[in-house]
Amino acid sequence: MEKVISLLFDIERKAKQIIERANIEKNELYEENEKLITQMETSIAEDNNSKINELMSQAEKEIEKEKKQLIENSEKQLNDLEQNYKTNHDALVQKVFQGIIHL
Repeated sequence: MEKVISLLFDIERKAKQIIERANIEKNELYEENEKLITQMETSIAEDNNSKINELMSQAEKEIEKEKKQLIENSEKQLNDLEQNYKTNHDALVQKVFQGIIHL
């Protein structure tokens, strides 16, 4: 009887050791997973920041290009208007004058 109790005690002790080792392993795995998740989150954040910076740079280049085109178009229109004024100034003045006289 005493031998049976001793064996049961040994079995219980070994079971507790197994459970303790399993808990330790579980905690180690949990910590390792947490580290991996943190690393993955950091990597994803860095990738996202890199892509955002690249998109921002591309958008700035496109905006600068459009701005340059608008400035060039505006300057061309102003030059065309000025040339039209210089070329047709006398005719325009004469038209206005004739319009006033005929009123």
